[in-house]
Amino acid sequence: MSTDIARIVRWLKRARPPRAQLVRAMMAGTVASITNTGLVIGAVALLVESAHRPGLRAVAGVLIVIELLAFLRSPLRFLERLSAHRLGFSAVTRWRRWLIATIGRWDYSRWREHAAGDLLERSLRDTDELQDLWLRFALPILTTSLTLLAGDIVLALLPPRGHWLLFALTMLIVQVLAYAALFANLRTLSRRDQELRTERGAYLATLVELSGVTPELSLLGHEDFVVERLNEKRVRVGRCEELLQRVRRRSNVVPLAGAALTLGALAAMHPHTSPLWTVVAALLAISNAESLGVVRASIDTAVAVSAAASRLEEMQSAEFSASQGWPVDSTFVAEHVTLNEDGTTLVEDANFAIFPGRRTAVIGPSGSGKSTLLRAMCGLDRVTSGRLSVGGVDIAAIDEKVLRDELAYVASEPGLTRGYATDVIHLGRSGARDAALDLGDLGLVTDETTRWEELSRGERQRVAVVRALVTSPSIVILDEPTSGLGLSETELVLSLLESTNATVVIATHDPRVIAWCDDVLELDERRLRPLNR
Repeated sequence: MSTDIARIVRWLKRARPPRAQLVRAMMAGTVASITNTGLVIGAVALLVESAHRPGLRAVAGVLIVIELLAFLRSPLRFLERLSAHRLGFSAVTRWRRWLIATIGRWDYSRWREHAAGDLLERSLRDTDELQDLWLRFALPILTTSLTLLAGDIVLALLPPRGHWLLFALTMLIVQVLAYAALFANLRTLSRRDQELRTERGAYLATLVELSGVTPELSLLGHEDFVVERLNEKRVRVGRCEELLQRVRRRSNVVPLAGAALTLGALAAMHPHTSPLWTVVAALLAISNAESLGVVRASIDTAVAVSAAASRLEEMQSAEFSASQGWPVDSTFVAEHVTLNEDGTTLVEDANFAIFPGRRTAVIGPSGSGKSTLLRAMCGLDRVTSGRLSVGGVDIAAIDEKVLRDELAYVASEPGLTRGYATDVIHLGRSGARDAALDLGDLGLVTDETTRWEELSRGERQRVAVVRALVTSPSIVILDEPTSGLGLSETELVLSLLESTNATVVIATHDPRVIAWCDDVLELDERRLRPLNR
C-alpha cells in the first residue's frame, strides 16, 4: 500500500463517522447512480423494443419504469448530496477537534518552530479540504463500485441465462484492471503535485523577498536581475504544471480504454440473443466510461486530500501519557538540567532544590535564559537533558490538568484572551479563591463589563497574577511580573503572593523583589548558582 493510500485510510479511520449516517449516504449515492444508469439504458432500450413491437401496450411497462426513474432521479441526487455533506461535516468536526488537541500540546519550542500568524487559519483550511475525502473520494468510489457490480450482475442474468456470463466476467475483469491502473497512477500524481506545490511556494517566497529590494535595485538600474529571478521561478512552475497535466492526461485515457475493451469483447463474443439485450449490454459497457471517469476524478481529489493530510500530520506531536497526580511533597528539584534554544546552550548542568513555601528569585543579565528556565520548570518546554521533578515525580509525567491547577505560570508579557476580564480570569476553571477580592487587593476595580482591551500593561500584569492564583496552586512561577509596576503596586503584588503560602519562583531585576525572596539563584554564562544572603 502506497504512502498516500495509507495516509488516506488513516484519516478515514480518524473521522469515525456515525455508522447510520455512512450507510444512509452510501445507499442514497448507490441508488442515485443506478437510477441514472438505468434511465439512460431504459430510454434507448425502449426505442429498440418499440421498433420491433409497435404499440403502446407492448412498451407500457418499460415506459412506466422509465418515468419513475426520471421522477426519482432529482430527489435521489439531492438526498445523496445532503447525506454526503452531513457525513463530511461530521468528519470535519472530528478532524478540527483533533487539530486543536494536537497543537494545544505543543511546547514553546514547537510553537517557535511553526511560528506563523496564520498557522491556525491554514490548518483549518486543510481540515476543510479534508471534507472532500468523503464528498469527492470515498463515497463516489464506493457508490460507483456498487453500481458497476450491480451492472455486472444484471448482465450475467440477462436472458437467455448463462449466455452472458462470460461477457459479464470479462467486463468485471476490465473494470478491476482499470481501477488498478488509476490507483497505480496515484503515487505519480502525488509526486508531481508535491513538486508543483513546492515550486509555487518557492515562487511566492521569491516574490516576497524581491518586493523589499526591488525599489533599490531599480534605482541602481538592475531591474533585469528581478525579472530574471522571477522568470526562472515561473519557468520551473510551468514545467511542473506541464508534468502534472501529462500524468492527468494519461489517467484520462483509462476510462475510455475500459469502455473500448468492453465493447470489443462484446463484439467478439456476441452472444446469440435478442437485439434488445445486445443494446442493453452495449450501453452498460459504454456507461463504464462515465463510471470510471468518476473514479478518475476521485483520484485527483485523493491527491489534494493527501497533501492536506500530510501538512496536518507534520504538526502532529508525540502522544502524551502523563497520568500522575500531584505529589504530597511539592519540593521542586532540578537535576543536571541543560537547556538549548536555537542551537545555543542557555543553561548548563543546573542543580537546585526549592522547598515548599519558599520564595526564590532568579536573577541574571537580560537574555541569559531566565525565561527559558522558567518555561521548562512549568512543563511548557522540554529540557535538553536532565530532569525536573516535583516530589520525585517528573514534571512530564503529571496529568496536564492537575499540573496546571497546581503549578501556575505568569509570563512577562501575559497572553490574555479577548473578552471580559472577570470571565478570562477563570477561563473555564473552578476558582478556589475570590478573584474579585484579589483584584481589589491589587488596587483594581473591575466589573462584569470590564474588557482586556481597556486595561493598561500594568493592569494586565496584575490581572494575570490573579488569574494564576485562582486555583490556589502549590507553586507559582512568575517572569518579571513587576517590571511595569510602581512601588505601591509592586508591594501589593508581593503581599498577595505572600498570603497564598505557595512556593514562589520569580525571575526579576527588581531589588525590592529580590529582598522579599528567601533564596536567590543567579544565572550567568550558562551557569546557575545560589547566592549567599
